[in-house]
Amino acid sequence: MKMVEAQKNLYDRLADKVKNEFGKKHILVIGDLMVDEYVMGKVSRISPEAPVPVLNFKSEKREAGGASNVANNVNALGCTAYIAGIAANDVPGNWMRRYFENKGIKTDGIVPEEGRATIIKTRFATKGQQLLRVDQETTEPIISSSEAKIFNYISSQKDILDAVIISDYKKGVLNTPSFVEKIIHFCNKMGILVSIDSKSRHIEAFHGADFVKPNNLELEEAVGVSICDEESFNTAGEAYLNKSQAKALIVTRGPLGISVFRKNQRRQDFPAEEVQVFDVTGAGDTVISTITLGLVSGLKLEESIILANLAAGLVISSVGTVTVSRNKLYEKILEKKCLEGEYL
Repeated sequence: MKMVEAQKNLYDRLADKVKNEFGKKHILVIGDLMVDEYVMGKVSRISPEAPVPVLNFKSEKREAGGASNVANNVNALGCTAYIAGIAANDVPGNWMRRYFENKGIKTDGIVPEEGRATIIKTRFATKGQQLLRVDQETTEPIISSSEAKIFNYISSQKDILDAVIISDYKKGVLNTPSFVEKIIHFCNKMGILVSIDSKSRHIEAFHGADFVKPNNLELEEAVGVSICDEESFNTAGEAYLNKSQAKALIVTRGPLGISVFRKNQRRQDFPAEEVQVFDVTGAGDTVISTITLGLVSGLKLEESIILANLAAGLVISSVGTVTVSRNKLYEKILEKKCLEGEYL
């Protein structure tokens, strides 16, 4: 009976925070902004000019990618979302600004940099099969004046921000370790939670971050340890935590769920939701968004991870890059509470 009550109390607590606290929070996402463009058509012949398929154009669409999907996730979960990064005043950049504004995401932190076009990735596909991807991007570090504009924007919002999420795809915005260190130090000083999802190997810059969330591959690459079993996984995790000096390391492990490393504590493992997997795209963005919101809403780290697993389960059981709404997550918690109660 005690276990049943404990489970019920947990789900009641999760449901309360999602319903009553998420909507009060303000979260800024800083990172590499991209436009994902999809050109769809039909292939019925090979070109006489070269041995390549001829795509007969049918339709095209655009989506906001990179760090933009993290902003979409926190926005869908009900909080006030802000976005900061680089986008030119070109066609894809202006499309991106309108896209965010239509969703209610604050765009004052998006700044143009002279000579730097908005990143756009164009995919040509037929019947769901990708034929070719064309990337138009500049990946060199942004210039110091652009860093200054982004930092000044963070500073201008310091009194209302609950958290800053750093989303680094190594496309230039966060390539300079000293800039990342400056952001974290400022947030620590202002009492703003900092969470990081980064492909960077300069993990020593993450000192003081509340948590960092790599996946298995990013963990391997950051510390140079090949993960082949639980022992090597522990070695890699401890090396990452020691080098980064983040307060917590949260590793997303696909079907193995989520593992947490903290200083002077044993590793904690949280199993993934047992769902039929259709598409894992965007699941990591959902995890960092949900954990961040959970923490600033008063949940413990363990509770926030349990909540993130529920949210990720909803994402991977759908096709394509999707977000989880606050209402849908709330309903999932209540459903889980009923199922757990029956099982126990």
